[in-house]
Amino acid sequence: MKQLDRSGLTLALMLAAVAGFVDATAFVTIGQFFVSFMSGNSTRLAVSAAQEMWPDLAFAAGLIALFVTGVAAGNIIGARAHGNRTVALLLVEGVLLAGAAVLHATRQPQAAAPLMVLAMGSANAVFMVDGEVRFGVTYMTGALARIGERLAAAATGAGQLREAMPWLGLWLALVFGAVLGAALAIRIGGVAVALPAGLVILAALIAHSRSGYRPDRTS
Repeated sequence: MKQLDRSGLTLALMLAAVAGFVDATAFVTIGQFFVSFMSGNSTRLAVSAAQEMWPDLAFAAGLIALFVTGVAAGNIIGARAHGNRTVALLLVEGVLLAGAAVLHATRQPQAAAPLMVLAMGSANAVFMVDGEVRFGVTYMTGALARIGERLAAAATGAGQLREAMPWLGLWLALVFGAVLGAALAIRIGGVAVALPAGLVILAALIAHSRSGYRPDRTS
């Protein structure tokens, strides 16, 4: 994350908050499955297999496959968008989430789940460099590991504590988004994803106004 300029870091924090919001909304509305946390779905898949709960196993497997598809599709879209990579990927995520909000509004949460998981997969491609995801904005195990590494470096004099702050901020953004998403989903249902959909589309328009903006550029 040290290669990000201030705008890039802001975008990363926003996308992490969106991921937390969307994941918590899905967890509340589709039966305690995840749309961005695939480690959780992998555990659900394994437990479902042990308990011979085949419908749950199939649903978890489908979500995992769709997440991988979303990452792959995001990478392809980003590569073909050239200088408009960020704009294109944000628009894809925003439109998918908007579609999910419509399906939730018509009481079709199971149909909304694929759109939500594709959106979360594609979001990770925003910070993809040379075909590899530099860091995830929809899952935080890596961020927490980086925090631990930076704390160890600071304790031994090999680094500074402030180097952990961007990773801590990323985790806190996801948690904040999850709290907000869960609270709204409990009150108004899955249609709450209309809020992050609008936010992501707005971010795409802002990025478009900054022609050729790339979040991986240093300041």
